[in-house]
Amino acid sequence: MSAGKYKKLQEIISRHEGVVVALSGGVDSALVAKVSYDLLGENALAVTIDNGLMSQADVEKAGEIASEIGVRYQLVRDNFLEDERLAKNPPQRCYICKKRIAEILRNIADREGMEMIFDGTNADELREKRPGINALREDGVKTPLAEAGFTKGDIRGEARKLGLSNHGRYSNTCLATRIPYGKELSKRKLEQIEKAEELLRGLGVKQFRVRNHDHIARIESLRDDFSTIIEHSDHIIDGFRNLGFSYVNLDLQAYNVK
Repeated sequence: MSAGKYKKLQEIISRHEGVVVALSGGVDSALVAKVSYDLLGENALAVTIDNGLMSQADVEKAGEIASEIGVRYQLVRDNFLEDERLAKNPPQRCYICKKRIAEILRNIADREGMEMIFDGTNADELREKRPGINALREDGVKTPLAEAGFTKGDIRGEARKLGLSNHGRYSNTCLATRIPYGKELSKRKLEQIEKAEELLRGLGVKQFRVRNHDHIARIESLRDDFSTIIEHSDHIIDGFRNLGFSYVNLDLQAYNVK
């Protein structure tokens, strides 16, 4: 990775006297939190919003990473499913969600006297159609990694150099992304997905998603993990059926890691 990108990241963060960092538990936001803390100390605050759409594994990882870094940390609990617009799961779901996240972060920043809010969006993600990113930008949330030109590979490399324990952790998204647009979101469905993914994770499956198609669970995974899934198929089927799925499918189009 070019040292120039890291220097630019430091310059971007150093322009501000105080920052709030949206910390998801992933490596991207962890790197932003780490560099912000190294440069600003107590004037950096990491915030995780447990909105009812995140897996508890991600919530717990965010807290662990904040403790590892030493950055000041707040965990905010909220129930985004109370918003009927979001619960209906429209195509603009991510936009609605990120708007609410930005509002919470702005309230915290104002209360703490912090002038800037950062999230962990990287340069690769700006090439994709992501309405949620637009929502954050509209509300003044900045993306220092993307501004400095950091790709996902750059981020993993720098996180490894800085000693972040989650440098090799696979990317994750909120559980709502496992449910097709137009299918209503519910706590039951999200918990069903979360427990199904915990089962696969316990078998050593690396990068995957369990898509919820009502009574059908569709597993997307790396091709390298197909053999593990097939080997443990009876266990997976029994476990998924206990969670309420009638059928379990393995998507032969391998998961695309980004």
